[in-house]
Amino acid sequence: MASGGVAAAPITARGRRTRESLVQAARDVFEAKGFSDTTMSDLADAAGVSHGTVYTYFPAKEAVLAAVCNAVVGEVFAAVRVPEDLRADPVTRIAEGNRRYLRAYAAHARMLEVVEQAATTDEYFRELVDGLRGVFVEKAKSTLRRFQADGLADATLDPDIAGPALVGMVESFARRWYVHDGTFDAEQVVDTLTRMWARAIGLPVEHQQSETREQP
Repeated sequence: MASGGVAAAPITARGRRTRESLVQAARDVFEAKGFSDTTMSDLADAAGVSHGTVYTYFPAKEAVLAAVCNAVVGEVFAAVRVPEDLRADPVTRIAEGNRRYLRAYAAHARMLEVVEQAATTDEYFRELVDGLRGVFVEKAKSTLRRFQADGLADATLDPDIAGPALVGMVESFARRWYVHDGTFDAEQVVDTLTRMWARAIGLPVEHQQSETREQP
């Protein structure tokens, strides 16, 4: 089992509640202290349980982080899904995808940073990070292929190259923005990234600044 492997879920309702409270408390600890500086004692203290109780549910802090990550990944995927009614227009679809991705990244930026830290030394978390990124890359490639099939996007573009490049642009900007410099207006960011993405694949796009001014 990889060091990030999670222990079997408890059978009783009380056990499930205890495990859930541990995972919830652990997220706060990991975000505050990072992966390297967090200990099992920290996690027990934050959850208000004995150290032995933590080991009842998790063999090591890597397993706790894995449980936190599983919850975060589920929240991210739920948050970035573009509703069907916003998919008809290609540019609107790209804009809403970017908007939802940036909001999700903002909500989980610190936790994603912690996972990246763990990934430098642990194969389980490297695979988790690569898998999460891979989902967005596959979605971008699929979207581009659909636009090409409909005659909307540049048919000469290779989706296997363009997809990772476009996702990398948004991901890299999100990391820099939220970790180092979050001073830009959120809708200006969405508008700019969307126009860059759309024009890169050959979609006609006008400069239409969204009226929504919500910070992700």
